[in-house]
Amino acid sequence: MLSSGLPPLLLLLTAVELSWSLTDDDKRLIVEMHNQYRSQVSPPAADMLKMSWAPDLEAFAKAYAAKCIWGHNKERGRRGENLFAITDEMDVEVALEQWYNEHEHYNLTTSKCTVGQMCGHYTQVVWANSERVGCGMQ
Repeated sequence: MLSSGLPPLLLLLTAVELSWSLTDDDKRLIVEMHNQYRSQVSPPAADMLKMSWAPDLEAFAKAYAAKCIWGHNKERGRRGENLFAITDEMDVEVALEQWYNEHEHYNLTTSKCTVGQMCGHYTQVVWANSERVGCGMQ
């Protein structure tokens, strides 16, 4: 199901603005929202790990965001990755909510998305073996 040997989660928030940076409160909110959404998986995963902030993943995401490339980082290795773009004021809650809302299109029994719908961002957020998250913005 959502549990496999995949490595930690990397989330990349990309924005069209030059000076955004995550505050400590933003980072705390990102971790809290991940853990909240992960706790709502039903039926619950027996091996769901708690998320924590990873400065190394943050640095990796920031470096990629600075390139302003809209697309997944081909050099991310086995790190998971979600992208989000916004042209207004950055709101990390909106990004996490939109990723989580994809759960409506995910079938936990078959581990598949509804045909024609996206749910990969959701599965990335709730991947049971993920335990670290880091985000970067530009």
